[in-house]
Amino acid sequence: MFKKIMTVSVLATAVASTHVMAADTNAGGVINFTGAVTDTTCTINGGKSADLTVALSPISVTDAGTTVGLITKNKKTVALTFSGCSLASAPEDSKLKVYFSSADNISTDGKYLVNNSVNENDASVARNVGFALAQPGTNTPIALDQAYSTTLLGNKAAPDSETLQLDVYYYKTNTSAATVGTLSSNVTYTVSYL
Repeated sequence: MFKKIMTVSVLATAVASTHVMAADTNAGGVINFTGAVTDTTCTINGGKSADLTVALSPISVTDAGTTVGLITKNKKTVALTFSGCSLASAPEDSKLKVYFSSADNISTDGKYLVNNSVNENDASVARNVGFALAQPGTNTPIALDQAYSTTLLGNKAAPDSETLQLDVYYYKTNTSAATVGTLSSNVTYTVSYL
């Protein structure tokens, strides 16, 4: 009797192990979630899309040069308008802050967005050039890895609004010559008084 129970037990364990191994070979992946909770409310761009697509005109390898930093040729200015912003406990003179985030596109020094179309095996993408944001009238990239403090209160009621302008530049990421090809990148922004 003991042998029969032992055999049934070993057989049940073998069947269960096979089922577990089969489950490990199923196709699948990882689902990533991000989000935020805020008590700041704002109307951006009059309630229309707050997403922007910025297409800079092409530059040449010569335009890119070999000096690390902003490339002034073909920069473009973009604008975001804010109205009706409020924070339940913010002082009346609180200024809006913009936070930039990206899983992979912000450079380690926070000065530029990397070209996310780079694949070392693909000769059709540009290398050694990215994108940067700057406050108009300055030649210094906005640090994308920390809060960007604006001068905007954002609390005017629509249709009145305050506008944040940002200059979008190509950015030379290192002293190696740029290579010909396409560039793309993206960054997520959030607005807060905190």
